Amino acid sequence: MKSLMIILCIGLACATLVSFTAISGNVGQNKPTIKIGVFDSRVVALAYFRSEEFQLSMTELHKKHQQAKAENNDSLIKVLEKEGPWMQIRMHQQVFSNAGASSIMSKITDAIPDIAREAGVVLIVSKWEMPYVDSSIEVIDVTLPIAKLFKPNEQTLKIIEQMKSQEPIPFDKLPLDATM
Repeated sequence: MKSLMIILCIGLACATLVSFTAISGNVGQNKPTIKIGVFDSRVVALAYFRSEEFQLSMTELHKKHQQAKAENNDSLIKVLEKEGPWMQIRMHQQVFSNAGASSIMSKITDAIPDIAREAGVVLIVSKWEMPYVDSSIEVIDVTLPIAKLFKPNEQTLKIIEQMKSQEPIPFDKLPLDATM
């Protein structure tokens, strides 16, 4: 009798599991259950650095430098003359390698939920920050919608298309040379 009760309980548990699986729509399927969005941070960096917003910030930086020179503000001149080359190095790291783009992404934070919603994803992350993805995860590329937030011109869009076939330069192989 005890054995019969155990068999009935196991049978009931299996039936419940099969019913639950059927209701969830995943019977006999290996469908991804979670969708995440990924972006190529190099493309986003390129779109930003070629944007009008970035160009205006560079014009402002140049004006500050010129004003510091006109005022003989040697301490500010030194700071600005160091910042320029380091900015160039960071740009190279972000566009040619896989350095993070969090400083760029922070400029468009308010628009990211709309991109996620439109793509049907629950998370957006740089594709270079994913060393492993389980087969239960569906990966959706949202690079172009993110890059388009910076209003790229036709030339930038052509460069973006070319970048798709190029692997990033390994970060440790990228020289720290602002003249690269």
